[in-house]
Amino acid sequence: MANPQPAILTNLTKYQWYTHLSRVEGADLGIIKAALRQLREDCGPMGVTQAVNACVLFGPTLLADLTDDIPDDFQKYPGYESPDGKIAKGTQEELLIWLHSEDKDLCWEAQFKFRNAVAGHMTVARETPTFIYRNSLDLTGFIDGTGNPAPEDQHDRGIVADGEPGAGGSFCIAQRWVHDLKYFNGLSLEDQENVFGRTKDDSTKLAVQVPTSHLSHVELREGTTADESTPKRGEMVRRSTPYAFHDGTVGLYFMGFSKTQAVLRERMEAMYGMSGNARDAITDYSTPASGSYYFAPSAETLDAALA
Repeated sequence: MANPQPAILTNLTKYQWYTHLSRVEGADLGIIKAALRQLREDCGPMGVTQAVNACVLFGPTLLADLTDDIPDDFQKYPGYESPDGKIAKGTQEELLIWLHSEDKDLCWEAQFKFRNAVAGHMTVARETPTFIYRNSLDLTGFIDGTGNPAPEDQHDRGIVADGEPGAGGSFCIAQRWVHDLKYFNGLSLEDQENVFGRTKDDSTKLAVQVPTSHLSHVELREGTTADESTPKRGEMVRRSTPYAFHDGTVGLYFMGFSKTQAVLRERMEAMYGMSGNARDAITDYSTPASGSYYFAPSAETLDAALA
């Protein structure tokens, strides 16, 4: 049985750090592999605890250069645009290092050592430190991740099944959403709740979903989305956390893991009204400044690829 990288399904810890990189011309793959081995060693157990949870995720090009265990239907992030011009920017990179820990300094140290080890072979495209806000709130004040599968179901929903290409791995969508909180906080409570399709105080699903609600776009069902009378399909495991930059930029770093990539693409197309439906109201106040698709191979495949 192939096992997922532990950082994906373990409890999310207080601080996270996301570092996106791509190779430069003439990059030495051996140096990159050695640096990844050292990163995983640096993030290994300290006594009985895991000081830093590390997940290594690859874009299509780098994954193909490291292993033959390629999952089906792995595509790069194309970017998305609604008929009325709302854009989800595509910024596909080759490597994402995702770290989370109870100690922010250890996250910083691990990624700092790695990026220095690959200097001259990879360039850092972007990085985002994030944090858990109160009781897992988005900065809008709404609870984030309510729609996650139950903990006991997350492996089945998020991890490629044994016997399939890429078994034990997981497809990931990674985006940094920038919020306009002044606009959002200017909405009435009723309008805010209709944006998400949930109540603000306890995240109860609204009995009636307006066509522009977020749930109407992302809660996939056998039939109409968000229809409680039909079974869910294509579920994903969310690992999203807020960020706040010193220049006042704030938002949500969104990560969703799934055993197939098609359902991630389907959600994005629906949110941007590319499927003939109304555009998601979330896009009225929040815009992705970056977007990539990655694959996190199983622990066993990663061991073999970096050997």
